[in-house]
Amino acid sequence: MKIFLTGAGGFIGSALKVHLERAGHIVKAHSGRSDGPVSVPGNSEAVVNAAGRLVSRGSSPDEVTAANTVLPESMGRQCMILGVPLIHLSTPGVCGLVAEGSEDAPLSPEGVYERTKSEGERRLLALGMPERGLTILRPDFVFGPADPHKLPLFRQVARGWFPVVGRDGARTRPTHVRDVCRGVLSALPGGMLSGGVYNIGGPEVLSMGEVARRAAAAMERKVFVVPTPVRLLRFALLLGPLCPRALTPSRLRLFGTDRFVSLDKASKAGFTPCFSFGEAATDAVAWYRREKLL
Repeated sequence: MKIFLTGAGGFIGSALKVHLERAGHIVKAHSGRSDGPVSVPGNSEAVVNAAGRLVSRGSSPDEVTAANTVLPESMGRQCMILGVPLIHLSTPGVCGLVAEGSEDAPLSPEGVYERTKSEGERRLLALGMPERGLTILRPDFVFGPADPHKLPLFRQVARGWFPVVGRDGARTRPTHVRDVCRGVLSALPGGMLSGGVYNIGGPEVLSMGEVARRAAAAMERKVFVVPTPVRLLRFALLLGPLCPRALTPSRLRLFGTDRFVSLDKASKAGFTPCFSFGEAATDAVAWYRREKLL
């Protein structure tokens, strides 16, 4: 199958390119601004949008909106004209920080990234694409090789101690990037996840304390998980300039609230995750060490 892939230079996109090609597909990859405006080739048989922009010091609101909201809508319109299906990668965060979040939960984003992703979904769905013409996948808390965003977590574990909010930290569902790639393969035309909105997540729900302990095991080290009372952290937020820079209200909500998706819908369709967090952590650690980052 001839597949057009956007976001091929990113963490998930680069893994997708490899997996799609290994599965025998012909991939035309688009990677960021260096490749110019996104134009879906007329000979495409499927389109995968893995492009997105996180909020960081180097990103402007316009850039985040362009990547997460404007681009998906543009790709949806192009796919409708060409009559090819679109697989769009979003985030469970569009429904807020909830435990056992399902695909039909109301959109309730909190941060800028989540709000722009939510608006991207809304615009795509408003296009009225054919039933099998649009698949939205929401991968949960993704780990794996070449992921720069989880590196601080592993570096903190490597220091031998890891702070968590509350007794053992909020619960989450770590997901190996290889399961995300399997989800995309299953969403191609004729696949079990073709058409609709699906959560993609790993097989385990773990506390952040357990995430730290398994990351330490992958590094063959020990880590001391440090429980931090929520009241103490809330008090620290009131200290103004004396508050630790790493502590913000949004991070307190993020790491102090159970947030993991329900996999019931994907499971009923026949899709089951294969890779544990231990495997994701081992693969990530091996890559970080090869790149001399850890």
